[in-house]
Amino acid sequence: MTASMKVVDVPVDDVVVKFRLRQPCNDKVNEIAESISQIGLVNPITIDKNNNLLCGYHRYLSYKQLGYNTIPSIIKDVNDNFSELVEVDENLKRNELNHIEAAEHIVRREELLKELGIVYKAGDNQSTISEDKLTMKDIAEGIGLSKRSYQQRKQVASLHPEVKDLLVGTSYADNLVDLVRLSSESDDIQKLVCNLLITGKCKTWKMAFYNAKLNDFKLKRQSSLDFNCKDRWGGYAKSVMKFNRTDDDLKKVCDLVNHEEDLRVQKGSLRFGETPIKLHQMNPQHAKFSIDYFTNEGDVILDPFNGRGTTAITSLHLNRRFIGYEINPISYKKTIEVVKKNCNATEDEFKLIEGCGCEMKAFEGKSEFIDAVFSSPPYYLQAEPYSTDPRDLCNMNVEEFDNKIDVMFKNLSRVIKKSNYKEKIFHPIMMVIGTARDAENGILDMQYSFQSLAKKYGLTLWDSMYVELNNPFLVCSIQRNYEFRFTHKSHETQLTWVKF
Repeated sequence: MTASMKVVDVPVDDVVVKFRLRQPCNDKVNEIAESISQIGLVNPITIDKNNNLLCGYHRYLSYKQLGYNTIPSIIKDVNDNFSELVEVDENLKRNELNHIEAAEHIVRREELLKELGIVYKAGDNQSTISEDKLTMKDIAEGIGLSKRSYQQRKQVASLHPEVKDLLVGTSYADNLVDLVRLSSESDDIQKLVCNLLITGKCKTWKMAFYNAKLNDFKLKRQSSLDFNCKDRWGGYAKSVMKFNRTDDDLKKVCDLVNHEEDLRVQKGSLRFGETPIKLHQMNPQHAKFSIDYFTNEGDVILDPFNGRGTTAITSLHLNRRFIGYEINPISYKKTIEVVKKNCNATEDEFKLIEGCGCEMKAFEGKSEFIDAVFSSPPYYLQAEPYSTDPRDLCNMNVEEFDNKIDVMFKNLSRVIKKSNYKEKIFHPIMMVIGTARDAENGILDMQYSFQSLAKKYGLTLWDSMYVELNNPFLVCSIQRNYEFRFTHKSHETQLTWVKF
């Protein structure tokens, strides 16, 4: 044995525990104490030349429990490393360290422990792991962290050096969740997010990530980004979709608009016998599926008929940008109010225009800037009355209604981006379309009208999906079918067009 690793009997009271080791296990201490009392200490503890304990914490506690005056010890000449380790531990106790500084200390601490030879690594003797070596769990608990929290902080240390230098000393270095998220991004995204925050171009992490991702997405799209549906919702959309799952947070926000008393009074309610039947509300999960399936984060979603705001709220929920039109002043004000309070959306993310969504006067002179359209237009002949405004489509006769839809498709064909089948880039126009009755004139097929008008402006019907409503009253109500001009409402049809 070399001079730097000689075994000596050291007074138990002289052994110093300066840095935080693993949490002691009383059962382990008792077990070792019993072994020592019977056969003695097989493996000495390890200390440095100043009696600072490096390895053998449980053995040291066992000797103290047994009341022995001295303990066999191997002395290592590691003063420089140990002194730095103690300094690192002292720094980690300071509350003023931000998450980036703490992460740097944690990484350095682990390096020092490895250099001291007291960290378990692959290939070590399994019988000595719990006694001689510290595991990752032990290292984490030594500084008061769980293993998961410890790994998160190590991940922060992997941030690009330039990013760490810029963020240290700012309030942004105190947000662990966003720092961890940032560390998982590419160096370019990290630098861009950091630049947006430091320069004040973005006030929040959310907006910085959004703008950085949007810029990155534009670059990727220029290089023919593949449109991949398979990773979304476990596969392709079926011809008949049933949405039983509920996103409670999303539905709760949507209901803030849909269930307001001032809106309900205006819209009224239908009745089947003595049972009130609420006017149809789009299932937020339906909107979520369609928008998530066909679009990407940062895309601009347009809804010409905002109505009860489901598309707007869902788009923001999925980190899309939203532009919409709303003719009903009550719905217009209520949607804006709810979005401002609950969606934390900026002017760049959310814009609702009061007026007719068919004419799109706000977009005159603009073309091919909308990534996707998702909307549920009104029915013919007040089948579902929405307002008393004569400009509202539900209050028009069939000819006037179709003329407005004609204008809408003309404008949509102009503002929607072109799709590219070869490169698998799609920009859909998704419409949830119902059908109405006209007394003795029978069924008025809105789907046929919409398809004919869309084709007129070069839009290709790309997908047809039936959405089950899961409401027995909507199927059974004869009064609803005949007196209120609906056909059966066991499903609605979602048609999707693209422009090649």
